[in-house]
Amino acid sequence: MANGRRVNLAIPVLASMYEGLNIVATSPKPAGTSHSFPIHFIYAWLACYFKTHYSVWQKLCGPKMTRFSREGGAKYYEPREACKRIHKAEFVSWACNMLVKDGPFKFVDDGHAEKLDHNYFVAIHSSYLTLHQGGKFIIEPYSPHRFGRQFGYYQDVPRTLKYDTRVASLEEGLRYWCLCVLSKSSSKVWFPCLPVNVKKLCSEAYKVWWAKVHGTFSNDNIACLIRSKSIKITLKRKKDEDQ
Repeated sequence: MANGRRVNLAIPVLASMYEGLNIVATSPKPAGTSHSFPIHFIYAWLACYFKTHYSVWQKLCGPKMTRFSREGGAKYYEPREACKRIHKAEFVSWACNMLVKDGPFKFVDDGHAEKLDHNYFVAIHSSYLTLHQGGKFIIEPYSPHRFGRQFGYYQDVPRTLKYDTRVASLEEGLRYWCLCVLSKSSSKVWFPCLPVNVKKLCSEAYKVWWAKVHGTFSNDNIACLIRSKSIKITLKRKKDEDQ
């Protein structure tokens, strides 16, 4: 960077966020987790997609995060209202980070594409994110097909990456990094135009799958989600209690 060479910081930053969120999510006491990660990006993500903050007009274009950076920018929600805002997705700005063009655009990774188009291409294909820590790499699977509507695509039943790798040696980590930012691969992809109603872009199979794996669990137990103390949730089926 000191010599003027561009370095993609989005990949290690996102890997750090994924690692931190996984540690919080799997902790028996999430509120007591002391792991550090750049959580201010999470606030910016919430502000962009769920409109949880007031935006500030800016003269110059730059990182979207700076639109929500001033004191008093956060909107106030009661815990129950905040949970409903996230789970019901009534105010979601689905395509706030979508690459918008005049019409459908066929991208070819031949090394001659615009820099913005190539960066967007990297963001929409499955890969492994890398974060260099000491003598190893932290690896986090990246599966954008699980939230395809954010890129203007129809959402189908998501699959998982074949290998769930989380830690790698320096040599393997470098290989994952090179695969993530690979260019001149001759790959081809259509970038869709902005849909009229992104929320409805999902297949019938996905609706069935979502109802099966998620159902109304969050809404039915919303009171438990907003309590500060750890409690025991008793469900009808014993095997559901761990979930």
